[in-house]
Amino acid sequence: MTARKRVSDEELSQIIANLQKRLCELVKQKGVLTDGAVVQVSQELDKYIVESQRRKRKS
Repeated sequence: MTARKRVSDEELSQIIANLQKRLCELVKQKGVLTDGAVVQVSQELDKYIVESQRRKRKS
């Protein structure tokens, strides 16, 4: 997330929600949690969740 522009808290929440939905859809489609696409989206989601938690701790 370091190379990306700073997004508002609201935008960050929306990104997280969208990635969660995408992750659920991918798991249903692929049928396994270890599929490369599933892992990739999961790792991206993790980065945004960590950023969200950092922001909440600071405020």
